[in-house]
Amino acid sequence: MLTVAETIRYRLQRKKFRRDNREFRLQNPTLTLPPDFFVYETYRLNLKEYYFDGQATAKEILYLMQAHRDLLKLGIRILDWGCGPARIVRHLPSLLPQAEIHGADYNNKYINWCRSELQGIKFTLNYIDPPMDYPDLFFDAVIGVSIFTHLSTARHISWISELYRITKPAGIIFITTQGIACRTKLTLRERSQFDKGVLVTRPYSREGNRLFSSFQPPEFMKKLLAGRFEVVDFFPAVTDEQEPSQDTWLLKKIGLEII
Repeated sequence: MLTVAETIRYRLQRKKFRRDNREFRLQNPTLTLPPDFFVYETYRLNLKEYYFDGQATAKEILYLMQAHRDLLKLGIRILDWGCGPARIVRHLPSLLPQAEIHGADYNNKYINWCRSELQGIKFTLNYIDPPMDYPDLFFDAVIGVSIFTHLSTARHISWISELYRITKPAGIIFITTQGIACRTKLTLRERSQFDKGVLVTRPYSREGNRLFSSFQPPEFMKKLLAGRFEVVDFFPAVTDEQEPSQDTWLLKKIGLEII
């Protein structure tokens, strides 16, 4: 059930983007697009931005990952963990034509839609807690955009362990977090907690939902990753039009590489 405030926000976005979305559908009649509420819930209800920003994000992620692992080889396996209604993963088959592409999410409505509408990707339903339905050492690369940002401390720990389990030695992980740039969003009490290196959570909704928000101090992340993943690249968030973005972490699993 939607809250009153959430219903109002959804209706306002439908009204705001109605003309743009109608034009985008008319201009792209063969393009498969998710239901409006799926786009609203995971992004914002602008279909043109959903599609082209997802495409640009996919290209950027692969560019960054390619510097640390060859993703163009035949048989590479890559997972979009928390794929939602496929904003990013839908673009991966054309960008990595020789790879085996997977998408996973805990929302069965998203997964059912993805399975019925999108080709060339293997979609799997997971749960809010691990394990996932994948063997050990299965993936060469994993993408997790704004997933840890909706999890508690306990699930940060359990999911880092799970990503370690399913990733091959020297496999690459791409994740985003709400770091120092997002400190301005916090209350004084929350800032004090954040500055001590403690995860800050706002459980306004059930865990995993976008209204459950988590803020990750860099010290917290470094402790979380220690012994499992090496940080090979880190890009702190920048403020764009006074709205902080998220930190980007590029991680390599510690261990001998499998050729």
